[in-house]
Amino acid sequence: MSTTRTRTRAVAARPAVDRRHDRPPVGRREATTVIGLTVVFGLVLALWAYVNPSLHGPDELANVDAVIHLAMGQGWPPAGDLHYLQGLLAQNVPVHLPAATDRPDFATIVGDGSENPLVNPMSQHPPTWFLVQAVVAHLLDFAGRRWDIVVLGMRLVDVAVMLPVPALVWASVRRATGSPRTAVAAAATLLAVPQVAQLGSSVSVWVPVITAGVLATWLAVRVLTGDRSWWTVLALGGALAVGTAVMAGGAIAVPFALLAVVVARNGSGPLGRLLRALVVLAVPAVTTAWWYVALAVQTGTPQPDPFPAVSRSWPAHESPAPTQFAGAFWNGMSNSFWGLLGRYEWPLSAVLVDSFTVIALAALVWGLSRRTVDRRTVLVAAAFPVTALVVVLARDWATYASHLGVTVNQGRFLFPALAALLVAQACAWRALVERDVVRVRLARAAIVVAPLVAVAALGLLYSGSYEELVFRISVAGRQTLFGSLPYGVRPLAALVVATALVGLVTLVLAWGAVGRRGPQRASTASAVGADDADAARPVGTGPQDVPGADQPDHDPDHDNGAR
Repeated sequence: MSTTRTRTRAVAARPAVDRRHDRPPVGRREATTVIGLTVVFGLVLALWAYVNPSLHGPDELANVDAVIHLAMGQGWPPAGDLHYLQGLLAQNVPVHLPAATDRPDFATIVGDGSENPLVNPMSQHPPTWFLVQAVVAHLLDFAGRRWDIVVLGMRLVDVAVMLPVPALVWASVRRATGSPRTAVAAAATLLAVPQVAQLGSSVSVWVPVITAGVLATWLAVRVLTGDRSWWTVLALGGALAVGTAVMAGGAIAVPFALLAVVVARNGSGPLGRLLRALVVLAVPAVTTAWWYVALAVQTGTPQPDPFPAVSRSWPAHESPAPTQFAGAFWNGMSNSFWGLLGRYEWPLSAVLVDSFTVIALAALVWGLSRRTVDRRTVLVAAAFPVTALVVVLARDWATYASHLGVTVNQGRFLFPALAALLVAQACAWRALVERDVVRVRLARAAIVVAPLVAVAALGLLYSGSYEELVFRISVAGRQTLFGSLPYGVRPLAALVVATALVGLVTLVLAWGAVGRRGPQRASTASAVGADDADAARPVGTGPQDVPGADQPDHDPDHDNGAR
């Protein structure tokens, strides 16, 4: 009888259609906390944009060079035919830039437009985002304005594009779990990934792809959890179109989005889900696929390699070693995901990186083994980052087998799937931790540890950029920093004070928000571990049908949509 009763409960908790009343409404404290997290995230990125030396972001030189080529009125050349402007390349000094007051305008450094033979690989992408930034450069009068100020303006545009990410992460996790507490903690966790701050505050073609991927995740989770609106389906296709319009890497989100629509439980039936999947696929196919089809016709591949194919033979008695490759792949992906700062030269502590990586993977695998986990949501969400990993793994193995080393393993390939990663993690952790008091402690740990990691990363940026990688604050280091800032010390002081004040207020709000227990219905008051407004009970079920209603220290809201 116990087996029959368990199955009955699982069926009762499985939503056939979108049940908005099953999720607690967004309260004022929660909304204020999310706004605060978004503002803090934006301030941290703005601080990175202001302090990080110009052209020292990930591949920033290549991105700025591509923008300036278009701003000068040049066309978009085929892959491999774009070359660095010699004058801009000369500003890419390895250590300290000249003092800000000694930096010329773009007209001076570009000069007659002479180019270096070195190939700029950005021409393998569509020119979409580079054209947007070229418009920004013109609005800033790039020819007559100091070049580092123009770069700062383009950086701040990228910061603005990244600004919705925390709110979208919160909305995705809240929709998937029904838990305001878990959603707030997930949004705060973004600060624990300094590489996101560095990339999001640089001039990078990846920035709109990241935001488009996070937006696609939120929309896909809505469809997966019962949203039947055709507007949501069209918006999901639009998010995919934005990503693919910017670069081929945006296509990594397509399999995940289609899977979410096909397996959604929204009462639309197999034919309805198939039609929705076709619409999701049709939007990017109609709006952006022509670019890749044209390239495939012209070159034989939808994304030509800007560099000529190279292959070297392995020495005698040597061959590709899977164990050696696995070690290099693990280290490269984990370091560059959490934070390989500067020009991929200053890694975070190996203890921190490996601990975070192992804990996250272990929680995901262990959580999937639990009966109460919503495996459907976890597996669908995990399809997004897994697709990215497979792409990177295949490309890395190809270069390694050609005896060129492991060269592609960059954590940024996972950043469009950040929200999906956090959705999968949230569902896994809620299955692993059932006691309410432990959930509060873990959520509070996340909102405290994440800003500490962000501060430590800024310290590493300062020491690497201005103190020769020595952890100190010397007179010479301060003078180098102050002389390098585009507008001097006052904006830096204002950013630091604003980040500290808003961060402290948000920390207090988040601390209280994740510790609150939502109102409980009379039928579920006996569930000792129920938090977040007891969101799992479907309308029309009695107390005997509510999962966990007779189990102490069990939170029923993670059973919403359980298998």
